[in-house]
Amino acid sequence: MTRWDDLNARARGLSTRLLGRAALEGLCRAPDLPAIAAELQRRGFPIDDPDRVSAGGLELAVRRNLGARLATLIRWAGPRAAALAVLIEDEDRRSVSALLRGATQRAPAEQRLSGLLPTPELPERALEELARQPSAGAVASLLTVWRHPFASTLLPEATKPEPDLLRLETALGRTFAGRALAQARRDGRGGILYRYVQQVIDVANAFAALMLSTEQAAHVEEQWLSGGGVISLELFQRAVATGDPAAAGRSLAQAFTNREVGKAFATGGSRQNGLERAVLSAQIDELRQSSRLAPLSSAPLLSYALRLRAEALDLRWLLWGHRLGAPPLALVEGLVTAQ
Repeated sequence: MTRWDDLNARARGLSTRLLGRAALEGLCRAPDLPAIAAELQRRGFPIDDPDRVSAGGLELAVRRNLGARLATLIRWAGPRAAALAVLIEDEDRRSVSALLRGATQRAPAEQRLSGLLPTPELPERALEELARQPSAGAVASLLTVWRHPFASTLLPEATKPEPDLLRLETALGRTFAGRALAQARRDGRGGILYRYVQQVIDVANAFAALMLSTEQAAHVEEQWLSGGGVISLELFQRAVATGDPAAAGRSLAQAFTNREVGKAFATGGSRQNGLERAVLSAQIDELRQSSRLAPLSSAPLLSYALRLRAEALDLRWLLWGHRLGAPPLALVEGLVTAQ
C-alpha cells in the first residue's frame, strides 16, 4: 500500500495558492483584461507586461504557471511518481484528444491549446509543437518520435486519409484505461486511487454514449471501454439505443454511485460543454469529502490535481468571456470552482 501522507501535506500547501471561488468571481467582474492581468500578477502568475495583454497571452501564462505546479508535485513524489502516472496520463489523454480534434477541424493553434495543462511528458513546448501540426497523422507521428506511450495506439487510425475522431479517442481512452488501472492496482483494488480510475473510465463511457446516441452508429460495442465500475456494456448499448442525449443521460445517471455526477448526467445530457464542467465539479466535491474521511489516502492529492484542472478551465472561461464581452453574471455562473 502506497503511503501518501507527506505528499498530501505538500498538495495541501500548494492548494493555498489556488485562487478559490471568491478570487475567480472577482476576476469575472474585472473591468478589462489589463485589470485581470494585474490581479493575476499580484497572485504569483508571471505576466510580462500587465498593460499590454491578450486573452491568448494570459492563458499561456496561466498554463505555464499551473503546469509548473504540477511538475513540482511530481518531483516531490520521488519513487511514487509511477503511481502518479494516473494523474499525468489523464492530463495527457485530455491534451492529445483536444489536439487531435483541433488538427482534424483545422483549428488555429492557439485554440487547440486552450484549457490544457502541461505535464512532464508533454511540457508547454511539446504542446505548442503538437498544436502546429497540420493533421491527426502528423500529431501521432510526432508523439511516436517522442516515444510517448499513447503514440502506437493512435497511428493506425490517425494516418488514414480521413481518420475517424471517435475511433481515435476510443483508442486513446483504451490505452489510458489499461495503463491507469495497472498503476492504480499498486495502491490496492479497494483504494481510492483505483476507484477514481474506474470513475474516469465510466465518465468517458458515459460521454461516448451521449455522443453515439445522436448517430446511427454500427458496432457500438467497439467504442466502450472496459475497466469501469458501473457503466457496463449492456447499459452503454441501452443508452445509445435511446437515440436522444437527454434520455441517454437519464439512463446513465442511475448507475453512478456519486449522486452529483449522476445528477449532472440526468439534467445535462444534451449540453456537453456544461456537462463536462458539472461532472468535474462533482468529482472535486466527492474527493473533498473523501479527503475528510480518509486524510491519509490518495484523495487529497487527487483533489488538488482536479482543482488545478478546474482553475485552468475557469481562467480560460473568464479570459475569453471577457474578450468576447460576456456579462459578469454569466461568467460567474459558468465557474467550476466551488470554494
